[in-house]
Amino acid sequence: MVDSEFLKALTEVPSVGTACGPVLNLLARRFGKDYTRTLVPDGFCLFQKAGVTPEALRAVFVAHVDEIGGCVYGPRPEWEGGGFNARCWGNRPGIFADATLQGFDYLAEDAGETFRAHGEVVLFETEERLVLHGDAIRPYRTVFTFDEETTFKDDTIEGKALDPRVTAYAVAEAVRALDTPEVGALFVMAEECAMDVARKAVIFLERRAPNLQTIANADVPWIENLSEGQLDLPAIRIFEGRNFIDPSFGIRVAERLQAQGVALHLSAARSGSQTILFTPLAPTLSIALPSDGVHLPRVRMSLLGTERCVALLQAIGQGALKNEFRL
Repeated sequence: MVDSEFLKALTEVPSVGTACGPVLNLLARRFGKDYTRTLVPDGFCLFQKAGVTPEALRAVFVAHVDEIGGCVYGPRPEWEGGGFNARCWGNRPGIFADATLQGFDYLAEDAGETFRAHGEVVLFETEERLVLHGDAIRPYRTVFTFDEETTFKDDTIEGKALDPRVTAYAVAEAVRALDTPEVGALFVMAEECAMDVARKAVIFLERRAPNLQTIANADVPWIENLSEGQLDLPAIRIFEGRNFIDPSFGIRVAERLQAQGVALHLSAARSGSQTILFTPLAPTLSIALPSDGVHLPRVRMSLLGTERCVALLQAIGQGALKNEFRL
């Protein structure tokens, strides 16, 4: 069963770009004292069983934790209406101007440090730009995102930041259920705005985890971008846009897990994610659980799909530990 209380907290907490202190601290509390974390600021956070080093890892599940939003630059003159020039990631300025927003300091550690903000769209030559207003804004330090409550009705989850937090939830819960030093949870920052940040995690694993046999990156695409997409069924994507994600490996894994009764389907996506960066390290899987809507103040996902995504990742971990996926 999905822990809706934790999933609600995980989706509501704000974290944008590499300003991910609030969500990473929430995850640290979830993993608890039996797990240790390796935090690289402006990069990633790895959770694994306490008392071991990354050299013990044979499988790693990856998700990103940053949501869409933006950052503040410098102030605008009062004669132009004041406020602060802002840069937004993930959607056009008007989406943010029409939504309820929350701001927080780049170095904030929890959601208690947020404040109300609002945006407006201004025209610079022919380009729309966002201007952010709020009493606590600090130039070059304030980041912002939507301020929405996550709700549950029947099988539906609705709220902000379901991309990526639902698959981040699945990664965390699968690793906790497997409860082994050989499987870790890697949470990467800034996927929505600076995907190359994930290279820090790739280099770390290359240097410190020589025994990796399987990597699975889990993300949330728009259902319209996933072939034969179903809200309640996770997929193994063997193609992300033009990128090959180890198709031979993905097909073999999907075939074996389906034979075991694991709920999934084989698919391809028109959109991409950070998965391709990890493929040089070990045979890699791209796990997708789609959403109805994407990069909006409120989107919808499936609780059953979330349960199945956790189960799929657990089965991948179990298969990796039993060497069932060796080519």
